[in-house]
Amino acid sequence: MISPNAEPSVNARICVAGPGAIGLTLAARLLIGGYRVSVIARGSSLTSIRQNGIRLVDREGDHQLRIEVGTASDFPAQDILFLCPKSQDMPALAAAVQPIIGPNTLIVPVINGIPWWYFDGVTGGWNGRQIKSVDPDGVLKERLQSTQIVGVTTTITAERLQPGVARTFNPLQMTIGELDGHISARVKNLAEILVRSGIETRVTSRIRDAIWTKVARNLISNPVSAITRVTLRENFSNGYLANISRQMLYEVLLVVAAYEAHLEIDPDTIMTSARNMGDVETSMLQDLERGSPLELSSICDAVIELASLRGISMPVTQAMTDLARFASQAADHSRVA
Repeated sequence: MISPNAEPSVNARICVAGPGAIGLTLAARLLIGGYRVSVIARGSSLTSIRQNGIRLVDREGDHQLRIEVGTASDFPAQDILFLCPKSQDMPALAAAVQPIIGPNTLIVPVINGIPWWYFDGVTGGWNGRQIKSVDPDGVLKERLQSTQIVGVTTTITAERLQPGVARTFNPLQMTIGELDGHISARVKNLAEILVRSGIETRVTSRIRDAIWTKVARNLISNPVSAITRVTLRENFSNGYLANISRQMLYEVLLVVAAYEAHLEIDPDTIMTSARNMGDVETSMLQDLERGSPLELSSICDAVIELASLRGISMPVTQAMTDLARFASQAADHSRVA
């Protein structure tokens, strides 16, 4: 863990692209930490933030903050760029932020699911392999150079209440690491910045273990919640639903092992901690209720794709993914009708 007393790089030029719940939380906390922060936004978010700034309600209080906001063409190249879209929106965002990516810009994609860069920086015959579920046309690999990317997972649970306004009451935690596993000066510096901003940050040499741990948690809860419309407590307290989630967890454990990765917590703890989260709606259920596309490609399809590459069958996961996709399509049809 990086000491919160470490001296931060206060002059770093930092941009957050994607002012959803996580993006707003990051931008607000970085401002509170004393950094120069801007936000890339569009539509109602751009208008609202330009007029009112951003607001974050968290464990420390109610923060109303002014911040620079615009499109990428309004800003110079950045030192650190946080990309915070839904995974399916990443290709469009990657294109939009090109003007602020310089040769030394550190790119930090804060996304759910299996990232497109998963096979970059690994040894052996898998190095550089494309994951078609999340980057079917290779656009992300082309526009976002893996040498500039730092891997990240976050356990920040936040909700966007309206454009420019977010709320979170849980501890803010992130894990970061280089794609090739070495502990670099730039990752240490990034950790210092996050810690000074009130985000508990861990540097790891095995970022894929952290990714698989979060993927497993999302995989066994998000599609189930979209189908049943229950909270985490209901999902993992109900015997029938908990059994389905446990079967999905057993399936994903085979895939994790096939890629020589490890979950950072044991399966029983994953199940128990999900139940203890209480009456929290998963991000996929929130998206379903607001009529937004579900992140099935990165959370579900990509895992099934990786399983297939190793000859592993995931029948329960596949069935739940299909049902969640049907629930999303049915909700779209009802809104159109």
